[in-house]
Amino acid sequence: MTSTEQGRRKYDALADRYEEIYFYVADLGQELVSHAAPPPGARVLDVGAGRGAVARAALAAGCAVTAVDASAGMVARLAADHPELVVRQQDAGTLAFPGGSFDVVTAGFLVQVLTEPEAALAEFHRVLAPEGVVALSLERQTVGRLGWLHDLNREFFGAGTSDDPLSPDGLDELLTGAGFTAPARALVKVPKNVANPAALWDWLALQGVPEVLDTLPSQDAVAFRERFFRGAEDMHRNGGITLEFAATLHTATRP
Repeated sequence: MTSTEQGRRKYDALADRYEEIYFYVADLGQELVSHAAPPPGARVLDVGAGRGAVARAALAAGCAVTAVDASAGMVARLAADHPELVVRQQDAGTLAFPGGSFDVVTAGFLVQVLTEPEAALAEFHRVLAPEGVVALSLERQTVGRLGWLHDLNREFFGAGTSDDPLSPDGLDELLTGAGFTAPARALVKVPKNVANPAALWDWLALQGVPEVLDTLPSQDAVAFRERFFRGAEDMHRNGGITLEFAATLHTATRP
């Protein structure tokens, strides 16, 4: 499978606030389309479209855009917000389009969350016309000055998954393995300044941190919150609070 029912439910729940939580997706959607450089009139398929960051940028570039997502909630919101798009609920690994239907396939921050990215890349290759371009963005893990928060999360909630994240080199290898040629990539950074510790807490609250704290013993939940605000205050006093985000943008060609 390329996406799980658990993943679909997660994104259904996030549909209303997705671009508030993931503040960088709009900027990176524009960057990904610019990196792919589709000509006006190009037939673009945006896979894992979410709330439409990449699809909106492709529309603005004069492209004819079809957007698909596995999440029913995302699809409903995207179709309502952008009636000018063709929007369908589909899984990345089983696209319901004939071969050679598109000139460009885009996928913003999708391949890293798929259980079988190879299946999705094979579908991207199939639905692209000869000389078509695939354009993907891949999240780069950055800690920077928020190391104290990562350490705090590990202490209270554990290290999380032991699986190694997909690397830029690994994605390029998957692209060539799927039959694409001429892989190229660029690094993009999108920092976001946060006004104060309370604003950082509010951003975490959008991601459900208070609900997760409710699963801890009450004394641990209180300790987490107290130490969070001490760490955030220290960061605020010493250079300000900045959320640091980076991504690699990947393109390759279907021969």
